[in-house]
Amino acid sequence: MADARPSGSTRDAQYGFSKIFVHDLDAMAAFYQEVFGLVPFNRHQDEMFGRKIDEITYQSTYPGGSALTLIKYLDSKQPIVGESVQGFTTTDIQALVGRAKAAGGRIPEPIRRIDEFKLQVVFVLDPEGHVNEVVQLEA
Repeated sequence: MADARPSGSTRDAQYGFSKIFVHDLDAMAAFYQEVFGLVPFNRHQDEMFGRKIDEITYQSTYPGGSALTLIKYLDSKQPIVGESVQGFTTTDIQALVGRAKAAGGRIPEPIRRIDEFKLQVVFVLDPEGHVNEVVQLEA
């Protein structure tokens, strides 16, 4: 999907990835792969702030795009939600909502149109409650 948004930076830094803390890494990986079609790039175990982690990083969905990583603290007892919003674009918002529901996701509000930006938007909560904003740009 072509992106008409401008790009740039005032420093020698580029935004390259984001991470979502999850509780059930394998279940959340299955959700993001089924609903958004993400392709795993690697799985890595390490430590972060003295806590063991397990994470799955996905390929960018377009050349030069940012990557999403699902990350789990191995000593986690519950999901951590509300810490971020991940943004996705699609050309078929209805189909994506259908996949999300079938994969255990929730749609807390109906799809709505924002005339000012010529787009439709819906929020998809994954099975642990993490927020994903999905946008369909109009031609």
